[in-house]
Amino acid sequence: MTSKFVSDTVFDGIVYKQQPFPYTIIDNFLKEENLNTILDEINKLDNKNANSQFTDHKSIYEFNKYAFSVNYGDYLKELFIELNSDAFIDKLEKLTGVYGLVRNDITLQGAGIHRIENFGHLQLHTDFNIYEHRGVKLDRRINLLIYMNPIWQENFNGHLMLFNKENMQCFEKIDPILNRCVIFNTSNKSIHGHPMPLNVHFGIRRQSISVYYYTKNVNGITDFEGDRKHNTKWYSNAMP
Repeated sequence: MTSKFVSDTVFDGIVYKQQPFPYTIIDNFLKEENLNTILDEINKLDNKNANSQFTDHKSIYEFNKYAFSVNYGDYLKELFIELNSDAFIDKLEKLTGVYGLVRNDITLQGAGIHRIENFGHLQLHTDFNIYEHRGVKLDRRINLLIYMNPIWQENFNGHLMLFNKENMQCFEKIDPILNRCVIFNTSNKSIHGHPMPLNVHFGIRRQSISVYYYTKNVNGITDFEGDRKHNTKWYSNAMP
């Protein structure tokens, strides 16, 4: 069956880099004919209806960040259903080498529309590793981010930065331009974020579609890497 949103050949020829942690960048990820509608639906979302709001200007970790995890409308729900479907996850597993991903469940923690307003930031971090969903303990394994920013300039400071944990240096600085997808394995090495405060013109935001993928935990008190359960780990001393 042909997909509605993602090209059937989107992963063809894509190299999944392995160092310093597995990741890839894919442009033109969503079908061109759907982009305007997707963007319109995202722009309709009102910050006051966000499921999560991070508005403490004193926070050194995250500020002016909003997440819509359930109340994003039926059209966007269709997109999340496709990104969690058997057909899509089959291809994602083949690309990443991570098999046994939980499928056909759009209620997994973290998925949704993410928005950062002017002066906002998300400090460098690695993600939480384990959580319990409907009585089943899950390990977090993959992040998929699709950026939805049709107007973007270098001086906006909204780059996604990927850091090497060995030397705490930035090895990839990614412009969050329209229809660019970034996929990476989440682990105790996958330090990422955008620590520089956003500096955009009036009416411009940094927006993304986010989907997080999980496997069932098999180790009991530790995750697939042998680490005990932990929350987000921040690296506020790292220099971008």
